[in-house]
Amino acid sequence: MKNCNPNDLELQEIYRQIMARAEYCFQDLALLREALTHSSYSAEHTPSPPFNQRLEFLGDTVLQMVLTDYIFKEMPEAQEGILTRTRALLAKEGSTARFALALGLEQALLLGNGENHSGGRKRPSILGDAFEAFLGAVYLDGGLSAAQTVCLKLLPPIEECRKLLGPHENAKGALQEYCQGAGIGKPEYVRIQTTGPVHSPTYEIKVLVQKKELARGCGRNMRQAEQEAAAGALKILLAEQKPAEEASSSPDT
Repeated sequence: MKNCNPNDLELQEIYRQIMARAEYCFQDLALLREALTHSSYSAEHTPSPPFNQRLEFLGDTVLQMVLTDYIFKEMPEAQEGILTRTRALLAKEGSTARFALALGLEQALLLGNGENHSGGRKRPSILGDAFEAFLGAVYLDGGLSAAQTVCLKLLPPIEECRKLLGPHENAKGALQEYCQGAGIGKPEYVRIQTTGPVHSPTYEIKVLVQKKELARGCGRNMRQAEQEAAAGALKILLAEQKPAEEASSSPDT
């Protein structure tokens, strides 16, 4: 990757490629240019062109809105803490930097000489800010629906997000992986009963491994109850595994 800014002719082609990847065509290309102009570039030019900090501020809010709507709908069993952790996972610097790279935003960045020569075009903080500014620019140019469409194309499937969470938040996935690794088949979830009023039922689930009941869970929906049951089953299996590992590692007497 070159350590200098693209010229105006090069930028036009890069902008075309970015819009093709995003599947969004800007009506106002000045917004796109501003979104990809770093403060270090603006500081080195007179008059100073607008840079992307204001759009980054706007885009950060747009991103939070899009992510909140996405995970709320895709994770109906999750409580507030898990939803918050999942959103933070998708909004962190490493994630937004990857989104920027997926769109090719780094090719169009306008940076100051110091940033160019010190690898600023690859720096996660600059890339992440550029993506948020880009999203802010899309919002101003085409509205929330356009920004949402662009963002959703870049998000990983919700199951990938679950895998990146800890075992407690993704107990079903962790239990299934454990059972497969141990060669004991897939867990089976069976509804025991449903209690409470029709508008707010509580489900009770049991989880079976090799036809043996290991744990039960309750929740406001089936998924929540299954997660709780899976967490209990995983705890039991891990507790049983530890003595066996200790016995196998003990020296013969």
